[in-house]
Amino acid sequence: MKQSILAIDDELHMLKLLERIISEKTDYPITTINNSLEVPDFLKENKVDLIITDLKMPGMDGLDILKYIKENDRSEEVVIMTAFGSLDTALDALSQGVFDYITKPFKKEQIIMTVDRAMRWQKVKVESERMSAIFDTEPYSAAIEAFKKEYVNRLKVRYSSESEMISKSGLTGEDLKYED
Repeated sequence: MKQSILAIDDELHMLKLLERIISEKTDYPITTINNSLEVPDFLKENKVDLIITDLKMPGMDGLDILKYIKENDRSEEVVIMTAFGSLDTALDALSQGVFDYITKPFKKEQIIMTVDRAMRWQKVKVESERMSAIFDTEPYSAAIEAFKKEYVNRLKVRYSSESEMISKSGLTGEDLKYED
């Protein structure tokens, strides 16, 4: 599944700027919301990988959104942006588990680097959870089958043809029967 981003800010021009930067410089789809009170309903219906939110907003502020993510055991990473940055608010956000804290005005390179780091971190988390699930599988024979399926799926991502998968991995066509 393609990774995606949710941006939240009560200032429409900031949302447009974020949308333009991310759309021009990355392949990630981005959804924008300018009313933070809509976020819980949106997240009940949608899965995103990264939330970029303003700190100061009417309704739910950035720390409220971070708290909602943590309390509901959601996997999204949260980046908080603010024009009212202080060491105290940055430390507060970091202690609550924010992925990054960015002060406005920011450079577009800073946003792109932060998005890239967050998305790579999300991939690592998902892979770790998948591999942990395989290691937790019992009995052993079921764990081996789960590993084989994962291995074949990774081959399919790396190689464009079945013949290439067979020649590189040493598997047979029958071994490639595992489907996602």
